Amino acid sequence: MPHPPSLWKNALALAAGLLCTAQAAAQCAGVVLEPGQPAAQVVALSGRGETRPAGAAPWQPAALSQTLGAGADMRTLALSSAALLLADRTQIRMAAQAHLRLCESRPARTLLELVGGRLWARTKKTPAALELQTPAALAVVRGTDWDVEVEEGGRTTLTVLSGRIAVSNALGAVEVGPSEQATVEPGQAPVKRLLVRPRERVQWVMDAALDVAHWAAALRGAGAAPLAAAADALETGRWPEARAQLRALAARGEGDALAERLLAELELADGQPDAAQARLERAWQRTQDSRAAARRAGLLMALDRSQEARAWLDATRAPAPDDAALLLADADWHRLEGQGDAALRLYRQAVAQAPDAATQAAAQAGLGRALQERGDLPAARAALQRAVELAPGQPAYRAERATAATEALRLHAARADFDAALAQAGDDYVALAGAGLLALRQGDAEAARTQLLKALVIEPRHARAQVWLAVAEYQLGEPAAAFDALQRARQADPNDPLPWQIEAQMRNDSGEPQAAMAAAREALVRLPYLKSLNPLATDSQGSANLGKALGDFGLEHWARAYAQQSYYPLWAGSHFFLADRYESDFSRRSELFQGYLSDPTVFGASDRRAPLMLTEGREWTAGVSAERNPLRRNGTVDLGHRGFVAGELPVAWLLRATDVQMWPRKGPASSRYRLSSPGVDLAVGLRPSERLALFLLHGDTTLRYRYPEGLDFGNGITFDNSARTRTRRTDAGASWRWSADSQTWLKAHTGRQTSDLVLDDATWGPQDYRYASDEQGLFLRHTVQWGAQRLSLGWERVERDTGSAISDAQIATPRSNTERYDMPWVAGEWRSGPWSVMAEAYWPRFDARQLDRFTDAAGNDQLPPIEDGAAHRRQLLPRLGASLRLGPGRALHWAWQESLRAPGTHTLSPVATGAIAVDHQYLLAGSLARKHALQIDWEADARTFLGASLSGQRIDNLAAHGGRLFAQNTGALFDNLATIAPVVLNAQTSLATYEETPVFGQGYLAQASVSANHLLGPRWSVLGSYVHTRSRNTGAAFAGRPLPGFARHVLLGQTTWRHAGRSFSLLRLTWRGERFSDEANALRRAPGWSLALAHGWESPDRRWSFTGTVQTGLRAGERPTLWALLRYRD
Repeated sequence: MPHPPSLWKNALALAAGLLCTAQAAAQCAGVVLEPGQPAAQVVALSGRGETRPAGAAPWQPAALSQTLGAGADMRTLALSSAALLLADRTQIRMAAQAHLRLCESRPARTLLELVGGRLWARTKKTPAALELQTPAALAVVRGTDWDVEVEEGGRTTLTVLSGRIAVSNALGAVEVGPSEQATVEPGQAPVKRLLVRPRERVQWVMDAALDVAHWAAALRGAGAAPLAAAADALETGRWPEARAQLRALAARGEGDALAERLLAELELADGQPDAAQARLERAWQRTQDSRAAARRAGLLMALDRSQEARAWLDATRAPAPDDAALLLADADWHRLEGQGDAALRLYRQAVAQAPDAATQAAAQAGLGRALQERGDLPAARAALQRAVELAPGQPAYRAERATAATEALRLHAARADFDAALAQAGDDYVALAGAGLLALRQGDAEAARTQLLKALVIEPRHARAQVWLAVAEYQLGEPAAAFDALQRARQADPNDPLPWQIEAQMRNDSGEPQAAMAAAREALVRLPYLKSLNPLATDSQGSANLGKALGDFGLEHWARAYAQQSYYPLWAGSHFFLADRYESDFSRRSELFQGYLSDPTVFGASDRRAPLMLTEGREWTAGVSAERNPLRRNGTVDLGHRGFVAGELPVAWLLRATDVQMWPRKGPASSRYRLSSPGVDLAVGLRPSERLALFLLHGDTTLRYRYPEGLDFGNGITFDNSARTRTRRTDAGASWRWSADSQTWLKAHTGRQTSDLVLDDATWGPQDYRYASDEQGLFLRHTVQWGAQRLSLGWERVERDTGSAISDAQIATPRSNTERYDMPWVAGEWRSGPWSVMAEAYWPRFDARQLDRFTDAAGNDQLPPIEDGAAHRRQLLPRLGASLRLGPGRALHWAWQESLRAPGTHTLSPVATGAIAVDHQYLLAGSLARKHALQIDWEADARTFLGASLSGQRIDNLAAHGGRLFAQNTGALFDNLATIAPVVLNAQTSLATYEETPVFGQGYLAQASVSANHLLGPRWSVLGSYVHTRSRNTGAAFAGRPLPGFARHVLLGQTTWRHAGRSFSLLRLTWRGERFSDEANALRRAPGWSLALAHGWESPDRRWSFTGTVQTGLRAGERPTLWALLRYRD
């Protein structure tokens, strides 16, 4: 007789269940256990948990930081949860009444069995090698983020948030991907479905630690006997009994707001956050208890229900606008939404309205954290100090204070605070995360990763910790894990641009330019929500700048547009990146000095590692380069040591020795010299306090040259000896940070250059030539930003004295030149929506004097001295500008600029009006220029950028009575600032079209340009630009002639290929039309094409790098210039 279908099904289910149970037993039974082999550590325990070693040993109470061996069991009891970190770095969070068996956990393989209950896990290892057995199925995990629950009877539900998991049993198999869920009934094949909101499955995974001492004291303070009994149950670990007592009170209508709030916390401990917030809503409606309302708002934010939290706060704050608990919750909402100013205002209100010490401490802690995120570390540390003093038993406040100390580079103080906080509560996630940041600062990425993984298994929504973990993973060679951590940081704080900025750096550093550009674009969109740029480390190439990925890909116009839209005058990364963009050495040095004033620790930045975060470390560098050009052969060697140490006095340093050698080849007699130039540079950056930063830069270079064949000037004078020039210069600077948005800079320098040689005069015999130039400068700048407005003001002064003389035993012809310059200035920027308006005023004064004498050997004048001079009297020079931002990489800019080129090498005043630079490359010391310009930047799509500009300017130079320019008599006393930067491979495109020194009296210049930047593929880019120039000399002597160096047409094209890492190859073609080398147009330079090829390579460990270039004109008979650089870093 046939069996009924139900009987067959029941028999099949029983057989399958027995099979699965046998498989589970076999899985652990087949593992060879190694005594003493750690499989996991208990990193958090809320409520009660129990463990037992492999075998049939009895259960024992679990303890925080307990190490579990292979084969051990771990279970949580009612209203309890636990967090584990496995040996393979898998994070596991166990819900209440979960039972997990650690069959095996090694870095190479992990085998687990979930006997019952629920857990969430994140597998960081790539590729994952984890298998999880349940009573109904086997799950082979390929990553990354998943939740599994085993109900009574063995029904298994597995949800994948990211990655993939293969779920199978004897009856079938499915592969579960992101946002999918598999369900397995015992005796049935797995089935899967797509989830609309998969993250709701893991909303129970949050920090739900119950402050037993606080709640017990509150219950006893209420004075009711039933509440005191509940307090006793809490303190003795009988949480289910306490919940039952409180529920009974509520059922009788005797429960007050305190009982309801505690019941909500117990529901949270039970993994029921939605039930907890619903209970708090009912409690508010019944009791109008503001603390219940504030707690519900916090839970809604944790559940990613931000708009619902906003509506709830609006409703509950209306009847109690000054309630401290609601003010705190409202401040938290604004902080999470990236509205820092509003958050700070609300925290300060909460401080003022706090009714007791505990609330006051919470308000101070919230204020301190908000200030810390804004980069105002002195104020943050002061607020957190008050929080710790008011509530010394709260480890989270001490941990926040330690985190702020870590960011302020006070690492010894931070270590003491972290140790104290973890001694109070070893599972405080704020302390664990901060300890990870501290380890990162100290250069120990492995220890940092361990601490951060512990913190994030307790509270995965800690966005800052996810960013720090990403940095640690990337430094340890785990880019996939790093990008995963950044994605989780974005989920926790969607508005913050910081994770996108970090990803742009990582992608660019690892040779993924298109992905880096996409990340930079996302960061640019979120810039209005920027909290602070302090967490971003940079180097003197501005590697943290949003334009860096584009610049390194040869997309120069696009890079400049991104850099301008993200410009921030108090961040070193803006100044350093823009320094590499300017065609003018004067503008470049100006931005470099402003960058080092902003952050002098950059002196110690490595050129081997991506500067993701400022960390302690030291590095030796050595380089050798060789060049062969049509005129000579050149060779350079350098040896350097740089580093950063955050001791009692954080200090960064750079010490470098160089030697340049040149040998003549062919060419005119004036080019056939032999030269050697050894030099030494020392740079030191100090951070004595959070507010004060100092730097010192000193360079000493000696240049010697001679003409092996002699040099005949053709007038009876020859030179066949050696000449010597020595240049010494010291620059010192200080910056004082008044707040996150206000800084004062002070800089001074002094330098001296001397030269001596002997000329042979056929008539008068040997003639001694001596030259000495002394320069001193003092610069002051203060910048303040409030809201969307910026104001800078400053004053600077430069004095230069130059003397030279040709003499013999009877006669001397000394000449002295003096330059005196000073300038007060003020610059403001007002932003509203997409508009920015700039207004600046400068009041410079420049005076140049020259004295020529003819004296005897005693210094007595034999002829009347000849004095000459010219000056720009003090006058107001305005600059005006406006920008209309139309989206990422899209803007329209206009500027009117009147400027006087200062003597020396730099200024601390702005060198651009918005995106339009002052063309210092066309100016000499004392040049007065008036320029108007219009520029459009247009990002057409994710692959194409277009640009165009129009400009016109008039330039006037100071000239002596004889027509010679004063600037020709005194050259700048150059520093080595631009050459001490780390040598990092990149394919930056030079847009410089001007190759001459702008020696002319007066002139007018009009230029129009168009440009296009385009991605041909993920690693292949192309750039093209055309510049049309019309120049006219307006001086009396050469009126109407073209100005020297300007070609009518310049066409530039470049294509770049990015290899793995930072390696690249590029080809550049340039057409320059006819131009002249001198003002009289006597020296013509023919039109023609030039070609440049470059290749950069770096070893996988980045110890070795090689760069080679070939440059040549494509004209018959022109010989190429070959250059190669080999560097080693350790």
